[in-house]
Amino acid sequence: MLRRFFGLSIIVLAIASCARDDTASAHPRKGSGDSDGVPPRPAVIAPPSQPYKVVPVAGGGTIIGTVDFEGIPSSPEIVRPTVDQNVCGNSLVAKNVTLSGTRVAGAVVWLTDIRSGKAFPLERRYDLTNDNCILDPFVQVMSTNGTLNVTNDDRTLHTNKFINVGTGQIAGVAPFNDDGEVVPVDRFTEPAEVEVICEQHPWTHAWIAVLDHPYYAQTAGNGTFSIDGVPAGRYRIRAWHPALGFVDDSVTVPAGQSTNVAFKIRKAAPATPTVPISQPSPDSVRAAASGTRAIPLLPTASSTPAMSDTSPSPPPPTRQR
Repeated sequence: MLRRFFGLSIIVLAIASCARDDTASAHPRKGSGDSDGVPPRPAVIAPPSQPYKVVPVAGGGTIIGTVDFEGIPSSPEIVRPTVDQNVCGNSLVAKNVTLSGTRVAGAVVWLTDIRSGKAFPLERRYDLTNDNCILDPFVQVMSTNGTLNVTNDDRTLHTNKFINVGTGQIAGVAPFNDDGEVVPVDRFTEPAEVEVICEQHPWTHAWIAVLDHPYYAQTAGNGTFSIDGVPAGRYRIRAWHPALGFVDDSVTVPAGQSTNVAFKIRKAAPATPTVPISQPSPDSVRAAASGTRAIPLLPTASSTPAMSDTSPSPPPPTRQR
């Protein structure tokens, strides 16, 4: 009888343990204090000054424009995998930038200071795919409280981690054991620049701009974009590509009319600042003194400047057009 009791107890404990297992879906981590976290870094998206409000927009205008790159783009990176060569291959071409002449495809463009306007689109589902040990797309933009369906097309283990660049916290983890799996990630509740990495394949990266308003776009293959339903007024607008950098501008939108913005990202605008300009790190100071170049952090850009209705905002560390 006693033996039967202990046997039932072991079964109950095993069932309870399985019920608590959440490895089949994305789950949060404790934050930057967790061993999986990283130090905070400058980010292109900062916490907003106030919540976004949905209001009726009468006679909204449209912003149309282009994003160009001035300079010689870097050659596509050649990656030679050290693990899972049977799936990843012996070499990979990590082509993170697509240009049509000087036009940049896939750049994210958004209004940085708008706090009221049209409603969000009804469809708020987005996709990210592990394909041949590379994440596709390399960069995308999504709304807060949207769902990112992360898919694995590879017959190997992937553990995708989603890092809030500005805080260093792990926003979620999407684990995969085999191909064909889909893990929905719905942990993006506030604006942030998010870096996606793979635990097993360190060369794998993707970037997500998470915004709490619908006034954003991503450039097409010819480098063009359009943002509609914009309330009449003057706004600050930013274009960003994580492999190239960012550029800021201002735009005045007339009621019911279109206005044009032509962005030009220059090679001189760093996409990877090592530290905020006002707070140099001890490592960078020592490196400057020794003549050794400081090793940059993972690709990010400087924080979106705080916006104010009563006083002008300071410009970002690098502002070029």
